Formats: sequence, C-alpha cells, structure tokens
Amino acid sequence: MTNQSSVWDRPTRFLHLGFVLTVTIQLLVSLFMVPPGSHHPSTFLEHAEFLVHEWVGLCALCIVLAHWTWSILSSGSASLGHLFPFSRDGLRGIAVELRELLSGRLARGGPRGGLSGLVHGLGLVAVSAIAVTGGMLFVMIPENGDPGALAHHIGDLHSLIATLVWTYWFGHIGMALLHQFAGDDTLRRMFRLR
Repeated sequence: MTNQSSVWDRPTRFLHLGFVLTVTIQLLVSLFMVPPGSHHPSTFLEHAEFLVHEWVGLCALCIVLAHWTWSILSSGSASLGHLFPFSRDGLRGIAVELRELLSGRLARGGPRGGLSGLVHGLGLVAVSAIAVTGGMLFVMIPENGDPGALAHHIGDLHSLIATLVWTYWFGHIGMALLHQFAGDDTLRRMFRLR
C-alpha cells in the first residue's frame, strides 16, 4: 500500500498529465512549424502544424489557468506554499537539499515541498509565461497581413521562453527518470489515475 503522503492529489495528477501532453505536443510541433508571415507561402502541412500549435497552445493556457486556480485554493502538493517555499523553513530545507545534492545524495521524490516543489513552481512560471505570450499572439496576429511591431516583440519573447521550457522539459524528464531508477516509483505515483 502506498503511503498517502507520497501520492499527489488527483487534481494535481490530472493537471500534470495535461501539461505533459500539451507542452510535449507544443515543443515537438514547434520543431517543424513555420510561423505565419514567413517569406514563402505555407504548404498544407505547415498550415496544419501552425493550427495544431495554436489550438493545443490554447488548451495549455486553460490548464495553466486551472493550475494557478488550484494552487491558490489547494493546501496540498499544488499549493502556492509548496511551489514557492520561501518561508524561513522552506528556504532552510532547500539549502539542505542542495548540499545533499552536491554531495551526490538525491532527496526523496514525491509531493513534498523543498527543492522539488520550487522546481515545479519555476516550471509552472515558465509554462505560464509561454502560454500567456502565445495567447497574446493568438489574439494579435491577423489571419492575413502584418501583425505589427508589438506582436513581433512578443513573438521574440515567446521564442526565448521556449528555450527555457525546452531546458526545463529535458531536466524534468531526466530528474523523474533518475528518481524512478533510484527506487522512488515517481512515475507510477504521478500517473496513476485511481
């Protein structure tokens, strides 16, 4: 039987699954997508890739809003205090975990605060920033015509944040696998649906 304190609550698990699906699709589609306004006419496939990016991005934005709402209302593993443990005890715990990590000891994974909670909080901020800038571009870029200078600047910011999200995505998967191989059973505990 799994210890209840080692299991994320159901809404957090579903929100995480939503992020896994939407962010992964977004990142992979962005590798092949040609944004509108490029200097050549887009093919059917390029147009379809951009539409997928737009609509899955809007789904990601909805998940971001749902996650922030849940984090504000929750007192568990998705709470703001868990994601941003900036209290004296929280910062002390992060310092201890960082020293242990630098000594080659991996802290136990799971839905507890500390360094892992902070990393999840920073990931939520990065995904929020890319979803919000993408939502702004969705509203600002006309179907045909020049989107304007502001939209270009927001597009540049969106691309810059995408680099951070790619880095987070690889790091997060790597740490989840490291915890899994260390015996934490992190993946099953996060993705079990019952």
